[in-house]
Amino acid sequence: MNPKNPINRRTFLYGFGATLALPYLEIMGGSTHAAQAQQREPRRLACFYIPGAIARHGWFPEDTGRNYTLAASHRPLQRHRDDFTVISNLLHIQGRISGHVHPYNWLTGHNINLNPGTITNTVSMDQVAARHLGPTWLPSLPLSFTSGVGTTTLSRNALGVDIPAIGNHRTVFERLFPPAAPDQLRAAQERLALNRSILDTAGEGVRDFQRQLGQADRRRLEQYLESIREVERRLTDSDQILRRGRPRFDEDRVRLDPESRNSMRQHIELMMDLIALAFQTDMTRVVTHSLGGEGGPNYDEYRTWAMAAGAPVRGAHDVHHKGSGAVDSPDYRVLQSRDEMLCACFARLIERLKDIRASEGTLFDHTVLLFGGAQISSHSGGSFPIILAGGGRLGFRHGQHLRFPGGRKPMSDLYLTILQQLGCPVRSFKESAGPIAEVLA
Repeated sequence: MNPKNPINRRTFLYGFGATLALPYLEIMGGSTHAAQAQQREPRRLACFYIPGAIARHGWFPEDTGRNYTLAASHRPLQRHRDDFTVISNLLHIQGRISGHVHPYNWLTGHNINLNPGTITNTVSMDQVAARHLGPTWLPSLPLSFTSGVGTTTLSRNALGVDIPAIGNHRTVFERLFPPAAPDQLRAAQERLALNRSILDTAGEGVRDFQRQLGQADRRRLEQYLESIREVERRLTDSDQILRRGRPRFDEDRVRLDPESRNSMRQHIELMMDLIALAFQTDMTRVVTHSLGGEGGPNYDEYRTWAMAAGAPVRGAHDVHHKGSGAVDSPDYRVLQSRDEMLCACFARLIERLKDIRASEGTLFDHTVLLFGGAQISSHSGGSFPIILAGGGRLGFRHGQHLRFPGGRKPMSDLYLTILQQLGCPVRSFKESAGPIAEVLA
């Protein structure tokens, strides 16, 4: 294939009117920003959360090792089986919780119920990565099925505070890129200058006040000052990116509106296309995406799956409860249909990333993908369903099923492994005991 005039099957189909979200090989020549600039390829991370329960009998492979038999729910990933690892029996040990609040601590490992009646939290793994993987226009991009905080978002800042997620495709696109028009560019630069001035003034006042405090209050205030310094660094990054300008690609070919606004699959596919575009243009290097809610929305697919399985039509919440039981029940088949659909969306993203040429290898080789959830049945956080993919140029080795002894291996070990392979200078994360050598080359 000629990289200067790349054409593949999707490009051909697009010309005949097929529904395609982003024909990448026409947007930026099928290569990353780093490849075009002949620069070293940056490292990237995307985390995807599966809401509620899974059809556990169809998720976990029966055997382990490199010659394991692919699980039923993972059939859409068959052609990529050498590019991902299925991991069983990871969990939060000290941070184990129950109920529909798992999105709060999936990426933090914190016991959010330490103080009864109050939800407390700590920094999420993606935000540790974001601190070290810049500079980019957006330090991170939290996505979801709808915009908001709480269980809608997976990301928490250094103080454990929710970082709002975005659920609208058009808003995501507008947030991703610096303004192109000269007047908008000037306005953005003026906002940066104003924000920097405000931070400078606040920082001086806080430092004077700090001398009057006791040790405990000084420690709390230092955390606050560190957050100010982080914002200052990001303002400098943003200023440099504004001067560099908006990346060039065919914006008219970017599809931002699903054909059906109540389709789970279309919503997720368009979000994943935007993730690939964000990584390709290097506008961000860290993304989280909650693929749905613990109790909804009640997408159209749930009715379709129920009718095909001969099951009662239920909302997402009831499907998560009823479908995680007996393997021969119609409700189980509904939940497994959802699992297979999510795996098909994930397989599609892998293909997108593989289609984009990087400085060395493909974009997929420089991206770590974490795909999974926190429950095998409703309210049960005893074994996380996890797939780890990508990062071939970052030292990961795949094509296997790893099963650890039940109840002993903290999910934080995997988070630590990912952070270290991304190049983050961390020695621990939450309750980690050490990296997982089995996923490394």
